Amino acid sequence: MRLPFRPTVRARLALLLAVMYVLTEVVLQATLFVAIDIRHPSGPPSSVVLVVRYCAGLAITVAIACGLAWLAAGRMLRPLRQITDTARRITGEDLHERLALGGPADELTELADTFDAMLARLEAAFTGQQLFAANAAHELRTPLAVMRAELDLLLTGPPPSPAEVRDAATRLRRTVLASEQMLERLLTLTRGMLAPGEREPVPLDQITGQALAAGAEAARARGLTIRPELRQARACGDPSLLGELAANLIGNAVTYNCQGGWIAVGTRTDGDRVILEISNSGPQIADADLDGLLEPFRRVGQQRTGSSSGLGLSIVRAIVTAHGGELGLQAPADGGLAVLVSLPAATADRDGQVSADPAR
Repeated sequence: MRLPFRPTVRARLALLLAVMYVLTEVVLQATLFVAIDIRHPSGPPSSVVLVVRYCAGLAITVAIACGLAWLAAGRMLRPLRQITDTARRITGEDLHERLALGGPADELTELADTFDAMLARLEAAFTGQQLFAANAAHELRTPLAVMRAELDLLLTGPPPSPAEVRDAATRLRRTVLASEQMLERLLTLTRGMLAPGEREPVPLDQITGQALAAGAEAARARGLTIRPELRQARACGDPSLLGELAANLIGNAVTYNCQGGWIAVGTRTDGDRVILEISNSGPQIADADLDGLLEPFRRVGQQRTGSSSGLGLSIVRAIVTAHGGELGLQAPADGGLAVLVSLPAATADRDGQVSADPAR
């Protein structure tokens, strides 16, 4: 049965303090009353007077105790009211606001600091989503503008010849294909942000070899030398996502390289982890720019320009995070980029059969 009213924490704390004080006072007053009554037996009238005085003193004591307990409870719970008011007031437009609660380092200041840290994470995520949406809209708006210009030219200009129509259709098809690829990569990024479903043993060395074979033609066109060192490495995860991870890293190494450069690719097992390392030659990258490369639509030294989508490394980060792995970037002094991916390894049972570890 629910009460018609809900007592506040302040009221319950004040009542608890008052009851504890009153009980102590009752015991003390009763002890004094008995002691005085025994030492000075003066008959019923004296006892009545003592009882009246005792009750009056107790009533005054209870009133004072309740008032002091109410004030003390309110002062103790003031930080909680501040946290509640801030939580009610904050919206998506003012996530920058913080409690910054002062006072002694107790449970309430720890709660306030935790709340501030949560707001900081929410602000970063909200800002990242806004930036991602703006960049995605910009990337998709460009091909739409190109297609509209082509169609306007066909509709408003002089009647085109069959050859001109074919050329325009070829350009439109190329633009549509680029837009489809962009949407596919956006969907892959979104899927990579989610935890993979059923995990299974994945031969990361074989998947990486397949990605190398797929990118071999583009590498030869740029005169790149491939240095593979693929040792057995069985990861625990989603084969499709891990294949996308390897393909994105190798594609990134080919795209952001120099003519006649090199790409080194290696896989290995290190205890309960599998390691994928890919490094390549290329332009120098400042250490301060490394974290920015993991953001969507960010490219080396530029943003939202160039022929690639700028989603490769952000997809890699999302897939690694979803698999409980670690991703590290390094900028060698002589240029290029070195990427190290660490993922949970698949475990082997007593018969030597490799299986996914459900606990990971």
